[in-house]
Amino acid sequence: MNITPTMRALVWSTSVLALTIGPTFAQQISGTPGSPSATTTIDGKYLPNPPAPFGGTINMDAKGSKPY
Repeated sequence: MNITPTMRALVWSTSVLALTIGPTFAQQISGTPGSPSATTTIDGKYLPNPPAPFGGTINMDAKGSKPY
């Protein structure tokens, strides 16, 4: 099977595109800890990841409690 120059250029450009766009989809640390939209990158050595330390307060009602 002979690879034409057009096919070689298509494979090359697709590979370059995949390598440059791929890292942009990596998970980033964002948001305030404790908020629903917060994300954290976990350490791959431990599955499941150890729980994060709790920095909030728990009171008898929701008004007095703080998530973080």
